[in-house]
Amino acid sequence: MVEKEIRFRQKRELAQILSEALEFFKQEYRAILRMVAIYVLPFLVLNAGAQVYFQKNVLVNLDFTDPEALMADLGALNLNLFFLLLFGLFVQSLLVGTYYSYLEAYIKLGKGNFQLSDISSNFFSNSLLALGAGLVFTFASLFGLMLCVLPGIFLANTLSLMFFITVFEKQGIAYSTTKSWLLVRTQWWNTLAMNALGIIAWYSVHLIFSLLLFVLGFAGGFNTSVTEGPINYPQWYWILIGVSSAVSTIFMIIPYTLQAFQYFNLEERENPKAV
Repeated sequence: MVEKEIRFRQKRELAQILSEALEFFKQEYRAILRMVAIYVLPFLVLNAGAQVYFQKNVLVNLDFTDPEALMADLGALNLNLFFLLLFGLFVQSLLVGTYYSYLEAYIKLGKGNFQLSDISSNFFSNSLLALGAGLVFTFASLFGLMLCVLPGIFLANTLSLMFFITVFEKQGIAYSTTKSWLLVRTQWWNTLAMNALGIIAWYSVHLIFSLLLFVLGFAGGFNTSVTEGPINYPQWYWILIGVSSAVSTIFMIIPYTLQAFQYFNLEERENPKAV
């Protein structure tokens, strides 16, 4: 069966974006997974290990029955949580920068006209761009959530295209923030529906994979109950938590891909001669 080249630059309705994204994954998943395994997986494993360590050695030591001791431990807890979130943002940016480097080459050079070695030099620089966009996006979304849930949703949706714009156009964070705002406002509800479907698809895959891991874990002859309290969880439980965290992060490429399609959809509608 001859595979067709997916043309990103064109107007699409929401259903077309979903179907074209699915077709893209069917054709490119081997190359994408290989790229992620080589360049991103080690950092995903480190991040998963850090999350497991935080849950296993920090959270379980909190004594919620002693308010004074709990208050004394909150400072260390917040510091650990801050560094954990910061490292998680770095790993997420590495995934975004690496994956969007692949999309950038696919779109600009064409399907089959490049190798991973041809674009690997772009991974780190594009990841730094994605990190800058991620910091702006995170703080803006958190600020909106502190005001109320609805402003947080509004800002997160309005700025959702800035990751791809930052990597693809390379005009700076301020430019990508402004352009995402201007593009999304032309189809704000359509973009919200697309983002929601992307997150639902990601969460569904994450949930299925997590349930499968736990079923395999329990079926493997482990006798230690995980209902005795977090501190008594068996070692295999924590391993499954780590694997689930790493895999779920990889599947964030689902909403990232939809955002790339939406960018070109809106760009073609607003600036058809620009691309």
